[in-house]
Amino acid sequence: MHPLRSTLAVMACLSLGACVVPIPVPAPAPSQPSPPASAPAPVPAPTPPNVAAAPDPAVLGAWRIEQARSEPLLDRSAARVDFGPDGQLAGNGSCNTLRGRYTLSGNTLKIGPIVTTRMACATQAMEQEDRVLTALERAATARVPPHGFLTLADADGAVLLRASRIDAKP
Repeated sequence: MHPLRSTLAVMACLSLGACVVPIPVPAPAPSQPSPPASAPAPVPAPTPPNVAAAPDPAVLGAWRIEQARSEPLLDRSAARVDFGPDGQLAGNGSCNTLRGRYTLSGNTLKIGPIVTTRMACATQAMEQEDRVLTALERAATARVPPHGFLTLADADGAVLLRASRIDAKP
């Protein structure tokens, strides 16, 4: 026989063997039925979930930003922030609109990544917007004391942003 024919014959057999699908063999039935189960094992009581403190409802709503990182904002600035009840953050940094998500548990605040439009504005407005965005991203607490101003502070308690409520009534 020629070596080429032998090689081709072996390859054909191997190819056909590779196409075979194995047939599953059922497991043999047990020779004796299993003994009836005794009383069911006791189910442990569910562990109570970690209950987070309810968010401070006074923080929710629209706020006009008046101070960011210890500097007052420019007159007639469009800077504002709105804390929605659904965890959505919206507003204007001074030049660009902003959006993001936040979580508020009691007074503990965590603002997720903030996205903004990318319009160019006057240098002062852009610098101010940078202060506003930095303040929002670093905020660790949110409080609305009796004087009615929203105050965002960092983890050390340093005030980052101060805002007054925008009256929703006409």
